[in-house]
Amino acid sequence: MIRVTQQELGRDDIQEDIARNMVPAGFSDAGYSAFFEHELGEVLESTLMAQGLGGLNPPYRFQRSIRGDRLFLNRDNLKSPNLIHLLFSLICQSALPWETERLNWVRAAHFGHSRPVGFQGLMRGKSIPCHFERPATYLEFLPGAFSITNPLQNSDLQIATRRQNRFLYDHSPGLQPLANLIYTYLLRLLDKPGLSLDAAARTLGIAERTLRRKLVAEGLSFRSILERVRRDTCKLYFLEGRRSLAEISTKLGYSELSAFTRAYSSWYGYPPSRGRTAAIAA
Repeated sequence: MIRVTQQELGRDDIQEDIARNMVPAGFSDAGYSAFFEHELGEVLESTLMAQGLGGLNPPYRFQRSIRGDRLFLNRDNLKSPNLIHLLFSLICQSALPWETERLNWVRAAHFGHSRPVGFQGLMRGKSIPCHFERPATYLEFLPGAFSITNPLQNSDLQIATRRQNRFLYDHSPGLQPLANLIYTYLLRLLDKPGLSLDAAARTLGIAERTLRRKLVAEGLSFRSILERVRRDTCKLYFLEGRRSLAEISTKLGYSELSAFTRAYSSWYGYPPSRGRTAAIAA
């Protein structure tokens, strides 16, 4: 697919753009909470895990060594060298916040296959030596890279995110099976346009009337689940403490800040400015 896309668009660098868009940018993206882990190695591992690559048998493993930290890939679990380059580009993009002009944590990339035709490197404007036909496939980092303390680490945010994940995936009695599915669906699409009962029904492959009836049988509605997702995710953004109320409003899917303010006030009885201040203080 990548090769065909390159040919159709005349873009040899399409893999880097795909990898860049795989890096989570908000809580509606799976794995965004990884960027608040304690160390760089934990950030990279959690980011890869959130992508679901390899299913129950991830094709990667991390190794810490005094000679240099390494991220190995098992080529047997990957059907195409293109996917390897995509994964390495994703990791390099994820490591960027920890690098400076004088210190690049990613030292080199080693590949167990020959150099593909048209290969342009892992990232534009960033010189990462790439070596081919090596005994193993891995990214080589500077010694101690995986142990770098993350300046964005946030234990409160991690606790809140894990609580939300347990709520979703441990079949909490708070949500019935179908409502749980709708919650998960909305969580990943909060900042995308066109959220509606009809759109959800089409995605799930059932009639809108049937979906509405089943949710009513579970004592809920599409609108009430959407509000619950927004309320839960709002807490995470407040704990993150890095965005303006206007940006949080947009990330939660509100067209205007005033709409978000009204919704938040109806949830808690006070405006979001007060709620964010309290969350950061806590």
